Amino acid sequence: MDVHAAPRHEKTMTDCLYPLLTSMKLFGLYFVRQSTPVDEKLSKKSRRCNAWMIHGMFVVALMWINAVRIFSIFTSEDEFGLALLIKTITVIWVVQCTVLQTAFYATSHLGTLQDVFMKIKLSHECALYVRKIAIIYTVVAWLIIAFGEAFFLYGLFVAGFMDDMLTPLHTHLPIDSPLVPRISLFLLSFYLMAAQVFPQAMTFLLAMLHRFQFNRVTDSLGSQIDSQDGRVEDDGFEALRQEHQKISRSRRPLVTSTAVSCSQTPLRSAANCFIIIIRSCSFTPS
Repeated sequence: MDVHAAPRHEKTMTDCLYPLLTSMKLFGLYFVRQSTPVDEKLSKKSRRCNAWMIHGMFVVALMWINAVRIFSIFTSEDEFGLALLIKTITVIWVVQCTVLQTAFYATSHLGTLQDVFMKIKLSHECALYVRKIAIIYTVVAWLIIAFGEAFFLYGLFVAGFMDDMLTPLHTHLPIDSPLVPRISLFLLSFYLMAAQVFPQAMTFLLAMLHRFQFNRVTDSLGSQIDSQDGRVEDDGFEALRQEHQKISRSRRPLVTSTAVSCSQTPLRSAANCFIIIIRSCSFTPS
């Protein structure tokens, strides 16, 4: 990468992340707040974006109501064992999905993520790389959601082993025909899965972007060293230093915006490992 050369056809992050950001909009994880409109065209755009904001606000409220509801999954008859641990993991999963949903809603509401996306200008090569991995991550995210929803579909309507998540209707208020609650929970599970998958996809994508940018600066330094017999001119070294500093500064607001998403990963991994160990011990013959 020649840091002295003018970048060709600079693009913003929002242009390259269109598939992923559009998917996140559908679940209230991302939206753009427009300033006061100055003409009719901007006014129409502002009304459309405000609709996405209202949608995101509704999803956050629904997720928190569901998070409070899921705590009623515990009953006085619960005893320590695999069933109780599965209930605990379910509560942890629902709460952390709600926290992720709230964090990304707050980031969109404050405009932090959008401001950073609009400020970052990508070179032609970097834009191609970001667009490619954005498409790949979006496809993978939708596949994970599809597999998760297939599991919910089987657990709710075929096997029935997920009826505890209908709480308090199943655990405290038994009903004869839980079809409507099952359909409602199945629809809500789309938002839970999206809140788990898409923030992680965005976090990994941003990490890959900065890795790509830092690698290009490193490659540029290596090429200059090779072409100048192990020496780098002061001007060239200063240009590389400024480019490195520019990338580092662009990371700070992004790290702040996605810190909650990163912090949820070890918590979920530890919880999953714990339940796997307990489950293995439960089925080990004495």
